[in-house]
Amino acid sequence: MTVQLLDAVIRFADPLVLALLLVVPALVALRIRRERRSGGALLFSALSLLPARGAQWRARLRPALAALRIVALALLVVALARPQVVRASEITAEGIDIAIVLDVSGSMSEGGFGGGPSKVAAVKKAVTDFTAGLRTDRVGVVIFGTEALLLAPLTLDHDALQRLIAPLDAGGSGLVGGATAIGMGLAMGLNVLRDSAARSKVAILLTDGENNSGQIPPADAAKAAEVLGVRVYTIGAVTSQERAGGAIPVDEQLMREIAGQTGGRYFSVSDATALERIYDEIAQLERTRIGVRTEYSSYEDVVLPFLLGGALLLLLELLLGLTVFRKAP
Repeated sequence: MTVQLLDAVIRFADPLVLALLLVVPALVALRIRRERRSGGALLFSALSLLPARGAQWRARLRPALAALRIVALALLVVALARPQVVRASEITAEGIDIAIVLDVSGSMSEGGFGGGPSKVAAVKKAVTDFTAGLRTDRVGVVIFGTEALLLAPLTLDHDALQRLIAPLDAGGSGLVGGATAIGMGLAMGLNVLRDSAARSKVAILLTDGENNSGQIPPADAAKAAEVLGVRVYTIGAVTSQERAGGAIPVDEQLMREIAGQTGGRYFSVSDATALERIYDEIAQLERTRIGVRTEYSSYEDVVLPFLLGGALLLLLELLLGLTVFRKAP
């Protein structure tokens, strides 16, 4: 049994005890009936000798004792049911289904990416930090080189994702080969999102090279993404030295075409900090309001106020019955 409040919920740990509230009026009515049957009396020689007087105010207010007893017993019953305040936090649940598609071909072992040990090390850190900041977004991870491999399906267990990403190295630990099959990687990412019912479905594809392998052309994978309603954001990992020297290994024209065809954007990054910022920016671009979820976080017993209130009212009823509303004899 729960009663909604503005920012909390009152619940009862033992709600069946509240059935005793039905018994309280019956007990009070029985007490009143017994009192009337055993009412006191005085012998007097003649009523005519007494002055004519209406009902005293004490007699008129005496039923208030019964009301006090009803309220007191009701409070004690509520206390027995163990009322608890459950603090509630109302948050906006914004859910995105994201397929992270990572190039782990041989060239990702190269250094010079913002001073880090390698491109793949910078990518792992960026993805780990990115998923650590997510709450209601499902994420799946695909890695690709010569072949594409599903590392993790869509999940809310972001800690598990981070543990799977941690041991990755260039070449996908020998699982996917050292070439670059962008079309295969994107197609595998689309397969992750194929059955998604989310209003926002996103694939974030990162590569540092040109498509030079695989049976699925990147253009065909882009068409499939368009049909499935998946927005593809592409990221080119290009070091500052590569860009300064004019020898850019990424087919940026292809990356722009894939992103533009699906409603996404292309980003070029040259260090880990920029890469982390890009992942966050993409998430914000895709944030879609899909509803409100209420989370109940803490339980607090509030038995004492009801227990004290009931005891004080019983004491007040007793004192008034022995003093102001005392019956004689």
